[in-house]
Formats: sequence, structure tokens, C-alpha cells
Amino acid sequence: MRYLVVSDIHGEIDKFESLLAKASYEPEKDQLILLGDYVDRGPNSRAVVKKVKQLVEEDGAIALKGNHDDLFIRAKYEEVAMELWKINGASSTIKSYGSNIEEVKEHQEWLKDNLSLYYETEEYIFVHAGLEPGIPVEQQEEEIMLWTRNTAKVGLGKTVVHGHTPVREISYYEDQVDIDTGAVYGGKLTLLELPTHEVYTVS
Repeated sequence: MRYLVVSDIHGEIDKFESLLAKASYEPEKDQLILLGDYVDRGPNSRAVVKKVKQLVEEDGAIALKGNHDDLFIRAKYEEVAMELWKINGASSTIKSYGSNIEEVKEHQEWLKDNLSLYYETEEYIFVHAGLEPGIPVEQQEEEIMLWTRNTAKVGLGKTVVHGHTPVREISYYEDQVDIDTGAVYGGKLTLLELPTHEVYTVS
């Protein structure tokens, strides 16, 4: 079985669908793992959330929560989150939904109920932003998992695979791999295949 890992799609639905095709994604054989940040900044957050929902419900994909997804979810209930979301790309997400306010609420609820903070296997820990060194994953703070920029050795005996921090190419730090290659900033969307470490990209 292949693990196919993608992070920081940020509304780039065309790049995402092209990337799955390029990697010859087959849900019967592959475990797709999405590391969060489905919304904001890019052209079609609504379509990305719909696609993620479909992949989770129909294919058994694993979808983790990113900091942008967290703000999108919390903006429904918290004024502070709404203000923070506004300065982190909310306008493009709102625009993509148009007047479909009920769908916004539906997607916020679905994301709240279906996104995990991390996913762990015998060899890997998948998380949106990274981990604090030396702390067992189940004891990590949510804010760290969503927002950290740590590149030091985590030291939990597994490879930590994350996105969040844009890099030009997939970057390896000690026991971490950063796969956010800045698709929404004019870079490329990247898929990492494990355990082979083969890389697929769409510019």
C-alpha cells in the first residue's frame, strides 16, 4: 500500500485534481492523507472542501486539520477567530461560496466533526505544522500542531511529515519532512509517496 500525502491545497482545486491523476491515485490500493489548509487564499476553497469531503466519505481518505481550517470552523462561533481569519485569507473563501450561506455552515460543521489533528503509523506521524521536540504526540498542544515552525529534531522515533511552512522543494530536517511547496503563492502543489519518497508536483 502506498501512502499519498498532500498539504496546503488552499483552494487550488485544479492543481489538486491534476496531482491525484498524475500520481495515479487508486483508493483501493492507496491511503490518501491530507495535511490540512484546504481553504483560504486560493481560487476555490468551496470546491476543495467538497472534494475532501468526498474523498473521506467515499475513499476512506484521512483528512487532518490545518490552521486555516481551524479559523474557518471557529469563525462560526468566535469573534476573535473571525477577526484572525479575515487577515489570513478569508475573503477568497467567502467569495468561493457566493451566496451559499447554508453550505458554508454545513462545511464548517463537517470539518469540525471530521478533521483530526494527527495521524500516526508505525513509521510516521502526519500533522499539519509539526511537533514540539521530545513531547509524546498525544500530549502535544493543538496550537503547536497547527502553527509551529519548528525544524529541530522532534525525537519521537518516527518521521514527522507536515506542511504549513512554504518551501521551494520538499525539505528534510533531521526527522521531519516539509511538503508545503507554496502552491497558492505561485509555487507548486506536491504529493509525497511513501515509503518510496517519490515526489509528484503540479505547477
